Amino acid sequence: MTLRPTTLDQLHFQLHWLLRICVACCFLGHGAWGIITKEGWLPLFRSQSIPDEISWKLMPIIGAFDILMAILVLITPRRIILMWMFIWALWTAILRPISGTQGTWEFWERAGNWLPPLMMLMLGGAFAMKAKDWFASYPEPALTADKLGVLHFLGRLTIALLLIGHGGFGAFVEKQILIDHYAAVGFPADVAFINIIGWFQIILGVVVFAFPILPVIWFVLVWKVFNESLPVVAGGLLNILAFIERCGDYAIPVAMIMIIHTQKALKNKAA
Repeated sequence: MTLRPTTLDQLHFQLHWLLRICVACCFLGHGAWGIITKEGWLPLFRSQSIPDEISWKLMPIIGAFDILMAILVLITPRRIILMWMFIWALWTAILRPISGTQGTWEFWERAGNWLPPLMMLMLGGAFAMKAKDWFASYPEPALTADKLGVLHFLGRLTIALLLIGHGGFGAFVEKQILIDHYAAVGFPADVAFINIIGWFQIILGVVVFAFPILPVIWFVLVWKVFNESLPVVAGGLLNILAFIERCGDYAIPVAMIMIIHTQKALKNKAA
């Protein structure tokens, strides 16, 4: 795979596999948390009036289904599976503020979970299909310059939202866990420190959305890999599941790098 594709066909092939692996990793990571069960999910079930004793039993079932969806999308992607992934990831993100225990920032920060399935649906031309085509395997229609523009917009929107959401944790929520994560790798972390980091990420998100230039996108890629590695360093190897689940946080910057290079190549050819 090259990060500098020069044709729409080349970019199409690479985007397809990048997004396919991305959405699969998200559901594999999320599903694994369900299999081992996670106490932090209980408020999400309570928000839907599901008792804790039932919630504990539902978690492995939900986790197994998530993993099944991930396997299926890797074997033979179908539009109905991708639509389910989009709706389910969006719903689980919405449950964060609905539960009353996590704020709206948690929803925006998970844009890297729910927007990649939508991007893959757009790549597959799902919204121009007949009903039966949602359930069948499919060849993707050729990537056009117009569709590339839509994917560019969704890509920078994803990056902006996940940066702004994560920035809100430090700038407004002042989450103690962020202080612990940065302190674990030697930073002199305190509330003032994560306030600064939070505002930096919010500004960075706005910059990415308004001016998606390559140096900024490269910086975001490195920044997100670093930040999402902190829970593993600070909290133990089990948190590798969270790193895998957040695959969209790194895959979408890579997608944007490829999209921007292709758009530049097409513009140069047309000149």
